[in-house]
Amino acid sequence: MLKHNLPISTHERLRMGTLHRHRTDVGEATLMGLWMIFNKDTFRSAGLNFDYDRKTVHRQCLILLNVLCNVGKKFIKWPCARQRQATELFYRRIVGFPGVAGVIDGTLIPITAPSHQKQRYVDKNHDYSMNVMIVSNHRRIIIDIYIGQPGSVHDTRVFRRSPLAHALFTRPELLGPNQNLIGDGGYTCTSKMLVPYTNNGHMAETLLFNFKISQCRATIERTNALLKSRMARTQKLFCKNIITTNKHIAASAVLHNFILLQGEEQDGIVIEGEVPEVSVQEAILAGQAEGYRTRQVIRLQLAEENELE
Repeated sequence: MLKHNLPISTHERLRMGTLHRHRTDVGEATLMGLWMIFNKDTFRSAGLNFDYDRKTVHRQCLILLNVLCNVGKKFIKWPCARQRQATELFYRRIVGFPGVAGVIDGTLIPITAPSHQKQRYVDKNHDYSMNVMIVSNHRRIIIDIYIGQPGSVHDTRVFRRSPLAHALFTRPELLGPNQNLIGDGGYTCTSKMLVPYTNNGHMAETLLFNFKISQCRATIERTNALLKSRMARTQKLFCKNIITTNKHIAASAVLHNFILLQGEEQDGIVIEGEVPEVSVQEAILAGQAEGYRTRQVIRLQLAEENELE
């Protein structure tokens, strides 16, 4: 009897129970996801490098993004009292500025035009972007990040909408006595955050204070630059799905801390759960007077120390 070596169809293999799905090796899957996060490569080109089709690379990248987002709370935490004291001592010794618990700034992550309501994401540079609020310590480790606000939203409003703002005004243990965050002129001076003086033509008495503030803020500028240089894909995210875009930014922040911490879980306070209802706008207005007084005291203190030198 003549036998023909004809290929068995997928339907027949499925009926016979001999059809098995080819499973991607865990190591290769992880490398594919990391490659897409750290490089600007396309899924098609990455598939050629790993000998997989672009759909497989895309699927493994999404899986890795979800995994990194799930473990994010282990590597991005608000510092405890001991860690805040170390940050405060660093800025006091290196810069000569007292009471710094962290440095805050907003950075724009360029994206492609989203599928829905793309006009909301047009920023001041007339590009589509996400406005991401980042807080870092003296080691350039991210201690808080707020993702999801369109590029058209101002930094002040992003802060008001963030869970960190609600937590700072309802949980006194997050900042010790005489401890503050340091921000730029885009934020409001409050009891929780100090910003430089506005240039109103009478800057002679405030030049030293503003100079010290800018020295402190150099840390967050380096943090943002390091994040975008390592995770090159954050320089321009080609993704129309906002949820996936947010996951990619969050995963990049987790990897940023993972590298600096050398894979060790960070100690600190996790800001999660039910945040008490509070009007952040009213709390900011109520704390402005105290913020101005604190800024004035530090300005005079810096001027006195400068004269003694």
